[in-house]
Amino acid sequence: MLTTSILLASIASIGYCIAPGYDPQEKVINCTEGRSVENTCEITLVVEYLTSMTYYNITTELKQLRGYRAAFDSNGNLVTLLPGVDTTKLAVEPIQTDGTYRTIITINAQMPGPTIITHENQTLQVTVYNELRSEEGITVHWHGIHQVGTTENDGVAFISQLPIEPLHHFIYTFKASPSGTHWYHAHSGFQRIDGLYGAIIVKDTIPGNIYDEDLPDQHTLILMDWYGQPFLSEYLNYDFLQFWFKESQVNDPPYVMYNATMATDLSFIEIVPFWSAIINDKGRHFDENGDTNITPQSLNYFNVTRGSRYRFRLIGAQESSPFRFSVEGHKLTVIASDGSPIKPIENVNYVIINGGERFDVVIHANNTEQNDFWIWAQTIEDIDLSNNEVFFNPITYHRAEAILHYTDVETMNISSINETWDCDAISKCTAVNCPYTVYGTIYNCTNFEVIEGLENDTVPEEIYYPNRTIFLNWGFQGEASTFGSAVDGVTFRFPAYPPVTHFNDFENSGAICTRRGCDTTTINQCACTQVINISDLLEGSVVEMVLTNRDAIPNLHLGVAHPVHFHGHYFYVADIGYPTYDSNGLFVRSNENIECVVNADNSSCTTRFVTIGDDDDFIQEIRWKNITDDLYSTGKIYPRKDTVTVPYGGYTVIRFVVDNPGWWLLHCHATHHHVSGMTVLIKELQSGLNI
Repeated sequence: MLTTSILLASIASIGYCIAPGYDPQEKVINCTEGRSVENTCEITLVVEYLTSMTYYNITTELKQLRGYRAAFDSNGNLVTLLPGVDTTKLAVEPIQTDGTYRTIITINAQMPGPTIITHENQTLQVTVYNELRSEEGITVHWHGIHQVGTTENDGVAFISQLPIEPLHHFIYTFKASPSGTHWYHAHSGFQRIDGLYGAIIVKDTIPGNIYDEDLPDQHTLILMDWYGQPFLSEYLNYDFLQFWFKESQVNDPPYVMYNATMATDLSFIEIVPFWSAIINDKGRHFDENGDTNITPQSLNYFNVTRGSRYRFRLIGAQESSPFRFSVEGHKLTVIASDGSPIKPIENVNYVIINGGERFDVVIHANNTEQNDFWIWAQTIEDIDLSNNEVFFNPITYHRAEAILHYTDVETMNISSINETWDCDAISKCTAVNCPYTVYGTIYNCTNFEVIEGLENDTVPEEIYYPNRTIFLNWGFQGEASTFGSAVDGVTFRFPAYPPVTHFNDFENSGAICTRRGCDTTTINQCACTQVINISDLLEGSVVEMVLTNRDAIPNLHLGVAHPVHFHGHYFYVADIGYPTYDSNGLFVRSNENIECVVNADNSSCTTRFVTIGDDDDFIQEIRWKNITDDLYSTGKIYPRKDTVTVPYGGYTVIRFVVDNPGWWLLHCHATHHHVSGMTVLIKELQSGLNI
């Protein structure tokens, strides 16, 4: 195998010298081996374009990468299409993805990037080099790392820093805190969906005799919905309706229109045709007949020893589709979410994971019937409510796959895949983290309005008595050119200057909303940098946010559940309210604890949810109609998260302590929603700019 120094020379030839430490074969960067928490861990991440299904070599004469395309042989192994090439001497192994060729973004010639394992509170010094040849700037967000005192390292383009330009680098320096399962990813455009992401595990031990083995280098699974071309092309096709029509397999009509697929409650799931899904770097694309050229032997295998209990770490990196995770023949015990331990939930069949969320589960390797079992992450699209078989592939194949392998035997043997669990109306399955209360008629949902933190968790007493309540509606009432993606009817526009590093330029940019919301009497479209200012609150105060997800018309069901992520904080989930469903779990009307009014006469809301009155005062159109005492009960140990689902037609109540000065994003983690404006900026414990 060629040495790292040769590869570094190759990359250096295009404009600069890379610091030591870049190894394209290093899948795990373990900062804990031989190092204590006091030792700074220096990491190098090189971001560049490669092509999937391709071997790469380094030509020492020209000092450049040279690719050799790969294909699957009859045994399911990858081989080069060029005869006579010795693949054992090539520097970079193929990144399989779903078996198709396409441009991908890699980190250290890998996708996902290397898993980083670190002590809690260990200082990380991460040098990120931008080697993208498309003149794209990049940033890296450390999702779940709170950046206390280091807000400039949060990695959000035009908020905490200017983008890293091509042939430039940036050094992030921060403490790895809090502990738990986290990840890092691009926070600019759609780069995350094309491969710029990886896991960061801050080592911890969850109390109690729950598991025997915690092997984050082996049992970390990143789930991703994958596309046959770079996602920007998919998004622009959607934006201009180019792929909404496809030649039909019948003559009348000759073309059919793509229908966004739906979940069991009638909320939308996929607005673009599903292509494939992957776990870590491997998956399978199925054609419209349900056929694939990838055998199960070419998927990722996760090894366990019979009789032991293993902690698996699951990361939702996907663009939009929630995944329903399960393991054939094994019930799950859910022990943590977003890095924070919860009261264990046992005998779970499915865990539903949204983009940005993480779940830690325990798998007891106690099945004696066979040695290999399917790991399955399927979208929650409902086959009976969606009819898009003419588009690419049947909905029954909308899944990511891997294998759980018992190491008692060396031979691997996988049977045909079937439904993981046999659920019916009598023997219902248990699903955790549904975006609704009723998952069809054969599942029981356990969601975060009833999930609790560990009994020994210390919930600050003040969290039960918030100092301020802020309502924020997540929906599509904003600027028409972005399909209305907005918070409170305002489509977020990123400023030209980051407030963290260029505050004076930011303040004078003219892009900032002068007040919350828009004057709907004079403005039909509203797009600006919306700032929620809580800097008048003292440190230690508690902010309650009621995140609503509804239209002005309460019985309208044209919407989607939103996974909302808050930077710089854990928050406590105090309550989740759901819409009214019929006996089949279908949406009927929005939750009636929330009302939408313009003034005292309760006249109907406009399409806006915030407006400005005649005396130039802010009017909150979304407000409580009915509120229960449970919100202010100290009897429940609220679970902590940093990403939470806001169900369509409902609301989610979160609370956090004002304790981390900075400018923090609060945004939908479905990338096409965030990029097109479903975002607000929280100003916390900062002086100036009194909005």
